Amino acid sequence: MKKILLLTAVALLGLTSVNAQVKLGFGVGYAIPSGDVADFTDGGLSAHLEVGYGVTDNIDVSLMYSGDFLVGADLVDGAGPSAEIGNVAVGSYMINGRYYFTESGFRPYGSLGLGLATIGAIEVDGTNAELAASTSNFAFRPALGFKYGVLNVNATYLNAGKTGDATVSDIAFNLGLLFTFGGN
Repeated sequence: MKKILLLTAVALLGLTSVNAQVKLGFGVGYAIPSGDVADFTDGGLSAHLEVGYGVTDNIDVSLMYSGDFLVGADLVDGAGPSAEIGNVAVGSYMINGRYYFTESGFRPYGSLGLGLATIGAIEVDGTNAELAASTSNFAFRPALGFKYGVLNVNATYLNAGKTGDATVSDIAFNLGLLFTFGGN
């Protein structure tokens, strides 16, 4: 009985590795703050890295790291020059599922990422910098985009939860590459 189970497991592994679709992707873009964080930040950089597996020609599952850095500045007029800059860094680790609406050529898709986001607020006042707040929350990241060859373009919404009483979220527009080894 153990030999039959072992043989079945090896056969299934062999079949799935023949049709394996390993995905490797990365990208950068512009993040626009939304929620309460938009009151003190103006925008910033978004970047992501993912490693995944093509379950079928239309469905991918991947592990994704996304980092968003939002910058804000308030210049204060007074007796001397001074400035206060409130920056927010959001790093999120997610399991991402992607569904392609077509099987070849221009491939529009929708995706959803679920995971953990770490929010860090950095306050810079004159020449001093300090970590003002840091928290981790459940986060979700829906996206719409398309893949054409290795080109990957998408628009995402990241909801990273709250830090203190302020909600942290952003909308990002990303341009990147998504390589597929062994399939579409």
